[in-house]
Amino acid sequence: MSNALLLPQSVAQSAPSAPSAPSISALAAPVLAALWGDQVPFNEGVGMSGHPLLPQSELYSRICVRDPYFALREVTMVGPGEVLARVPVEQDPGAEASPINAAEVGRHLAILGSCASALVNPKEGQHYYLARRARLARLHDGPRARLDEPLWGLARAEFVDKRCTRASTVLADPDGLPLYSLEVDYHVLSAAAFQRLFQGAKLEMRREPRAERAPRGATPADFAAMRKNPHREPPPLKDYVHDGECMKATLAVTAELCKGHFALHPVLPVAVVMSGLSGLAGSVLRHLVGNAQARYLVTRGEVRADSLAYAGETVTFGAHRQSVQGSEHRFYCWASVGERLIGVMDLTLTSLE
Repeated sequence: MSNALLLPQSVAQSAPSAPSAPSISALAAPVLAALWGDQVPFNEGVGMSGHPLLPQSELYSRICVRDPYFALREVTMVGPGEVLARVPVEQDPGAEASPINAAEVGRHLAILGSCASALVNPKEGQHYYLARRARLARLHDGPRARLDEPLWGLARAEFVDKRCTRASTVLADPDGLPLYSLEVDYHVLSAAAFQRLFQGAKLEMRREPRAERAPRGATPADFAAMRKNPHREPPPLKDYVHDGECMKATLAVTAELCKGHFALHPVLPVAVVMSGLSGLAGSVLRHLVGNAQARYLVTRGEVRADSLAYAGETVTFGAHRQSVQGSEHRFYCWASVGERLIGVMDLTLTSLE
């Protein structure tokens, strides 16, 4: 294999063996029962039946992300450290034969988990909930078509030590049928602590205040361009290099790609990094099965975020297929800036070929 696809020296080569999953849908009931018993309120119209809706302004005073990265609707407190929300499907799932792609699942549920974490934080004021580890599992049998209706998201969080929270989350379809579970570990920083630690990422995102209305003479298309949401599309990777069971690509991080994450400190969201990695792994899978139109399902993924990529940096993405068992293809994926590791992911894709 050529040196073009070597991992950075800081990337660990070994990863734990992934268990087989003979019946995906059979996992849903025990997962939900373990987390919520018989009280999963997906179909109860919670926000309109006595449970308080959390205004966006209140959430923004507690957490670090903003729109357009934050896209949750009707966030509702349904218990101590427990929130329910409507979750939009903003991206086309592409080659994933699922109602929503797994990276977008990670984006929305991680944000919902931070909302739940904020509710159990005894300290007032805004805090940054930095996702450090995440474990995703598919709970539905596939394939399934994309859904245009908002989905349900449910999250419960607790502090596991003084500076770390853990959120258990589930995404369900409009009828309440589980699609994915995600468990996220966060490192919690006060706004002051974050600004001290990440002073190097500071960048004035707007030289002038953003206008609430389009300038005189502007067309609706002009206004739409001003408010463009980069999170509706997968990250624009380029410079693809393919070698056997490996593939690499790069991404130039711009402030535009970091919109809403975070104010004055644009850093690439972990979910965007994982979107690039899962898409790269999917490209390797399609090449190896000999079908550029092949579809697949993300069955499970385990993510570790080691550092953040700042606007102005270039991230290298890599994906290597490690093993195959039946229709399940296991990948080891990584992202780095030079020798600085951004994150790694152990990913299992189920081919539908």
